[in-house]
Amino acid sequence: MTMITSDPTITLLNDVKPYKTSWKVEVKVLHSWTQHSSYSGGDSLQFILADKTGVKIHCTCKRVFFARVKKLQLGQWRFIENFSLTAAAGKYRPTSHKYKMSILSNSNVTNSTLKDEDNFLSLTSFTEIMNGSLDSNFLIDVIGQPIDIGDIQIVHVQGKETKKLEFTLTDTEDHQIACCLWGQFAEHMLYAYKVAQVNKNFLCLLRFAKINVYKGQVQITNAFDSSTIEINPPGFDVQDYLQVLPKNELALTTGSHELAKHKGSKRQPDKWSIYPERSILDIIMATDTENCIVKGTIYAIDTDWAWFYFGCVKCHFKKVTDITKRDVVPVKHLWYCDSCHQSVTNVAPQFKLHLLIKDDTGETKVMLLDTIAEPILGVSAEVLLDGSLEEVEDPEDLPDAINKLIGKTFKFGVYVSKDNVDYGADIFNIGKTWSADEIITHSDDENTDDTLTNRALSDRSSGQ
Repeated sequence: MTMITSDPTITLLNDVKPYKTSWKVEVKVLHSWTQHSSYSGGDSLQFILADKTGVKIHCTCKRVFFARVKKLQLGQWRFIENFSLTAAAGKYRPTSHKYKMSILSNSNVTNSTLKDEDNFLSLTSFTEIMNGSLDSNFLIDVIGQPIDIGDIQIVHVQGKETKKLEFTLTDTEDHQIACCLWGQFAEHMLYAYKVAQVNKNFLCLLRFAKINVYKGQVQITNAFDSSTIEINPPGFDVQDYLQVLPKNELALTTGSHELAKHKGSKRQPDKWSIYPERSILDIIMATDTENCIVKGTIYAIDTDWAWFYFGCVKCHFKKVTDITKRDVVPVKHLWYCDSCHQSVTNVAPQFKLHLLIKDDTGETKVMLLDTIAEPILGVSAEVLLDGSLEEVEDPEDLPDAINKLIGKTFKFGVYVSKDNVDYGADIFNIGKTWSADEIITHSDDENTDDTLTNRALSDRSSGQ
């Protein structure tokens, strides 16, 4: 059951889910930066937000929507209404939230009267960092005393000269961790060191920092501009700061902090019959990309996600954003298409079905797009919606055709992608399905081109 604040229209960050966009949250801006890009979409703004319970989420805003986030100012509390959510993944995740927030064309940011000076630190102990119990894909907060500060080096990174500074961070129990800062972070640290020549007992707080392994040694570094550095932060003393270290939320129950990473393999000819059969455990533990066939039983529908989306008919069902003004009578439904760069009315519902499947070795999540889901459901999304143009309000209220999938066993053509192998994405895209006892032959793959097209559509519509 969704937990709400005292204002019934406001939802806590722990409870927002991707099945709709009409959420309203109250958040504090902990950090913001510009992420530069040479792609057509241009630069984007990135934010780390927290609600009053301390739960944090990563928020991104495309350049075209910059005007929507002018009020998102560092250290201030704001209401944000109407936004989308996609699965969080990658090697530089600034929060442990399972989803990432994206600003839309109809997002609305307004002032909040909430006053709370908490910066919601999640400090990590040196022991946790050194013993490999943390997932290095998540960024951390760490504080310590810098020692053995070297000179700034000029190194070439991707054809550009970049400043680099190496030093050691130590705690009051004399645990030591190697650190390496780059660019302006290196300059900031060296300046602080020079200012502190008389009293060298200064503290350094690194927020949203990256755990790396360099030449076999655990090392802390800044994660580009998503990190922050603060010298002698308020409320800390060099002798007693470790007393405030909380239990870290990112510890893993199994596994190490580094996974083996390999380059993706070139896709083989589009014949599912040549791909190997795998278990669910096999694809979860995969260290290389591949296509394979997995036999699994559907044990639940993942209702964190809507079972459909509306796609623009003109641009081959690219996902659109609902911008309908419902306070105007009669209601005229309207959507915005990022691909067409305009408002559209010619849309059609498309399946985007998230299933939980299992076999004797484990459980996982899979996602089926429209032409993959429709054959096993036996009905189109348009028929199930019966003309409705509204987004999902109650994710548990599923059509009977979808609920009847529970308990059924199928063979799934699985794409184990780079996102799954390198970036920790826990949802696998499906390219084709067969009945549980069907023998897969070359002739079964007549529609491979369609499944590959749907895979590309899946990547775009899911934000991956």
